[in-house]
Amino acid sequence: MSEPMRKATPGVAMDKIWRAALIGGVLSAVGNVVVFLVAGWLGISLQVTAAPGSSTLVPLQIGQVIVASLLPALPAGLLLVVLARFMPNPWTVFMAVAGVFLLVSFMGPINLPTDPANELVLNLMHVVSAVAIVGALWRFAR
Repeated sequence: MSEPMRKATPGVAMDKIWRAALIGGVLSAVGNVVVFLVAGWLGISLQVTAAPGSSTLVPLQIGQVIVASLLPALPAGLLLVVLARFMPNPWTVFMAVAGVFLLVSFMGPINLPTDPANELVLNLMHVVSAVAIVGALWRFAR
């Protein structure tokens, strides 16, 4: 008798999601600290708003970079858990949602009242986070 066909999309290893999310968050933080340090070395002063809705710019601190790089891994892992429980093809939906979130995240830096170099580096940090977190979940939670 022939072996049953496997799904084209790999399954989700539910017991590995949180470890994978943690790995992705750490990789995101490390990658973005490198981007932050290189930007400083290149003379790009990274600035962000003092508070949500504020137009006052303040220098971006390395602690903020680390926290903002680690935190998105938790909702990403949670999204994958929910999709894996309720969807027959969770990876396709997960990748689509992650892509939309990445595109929407670009609006934050683009809307800052600052120079294009600042916007470019901040958006590069968003890409680093997306690649690290989604990549770790894809690699370690299948």
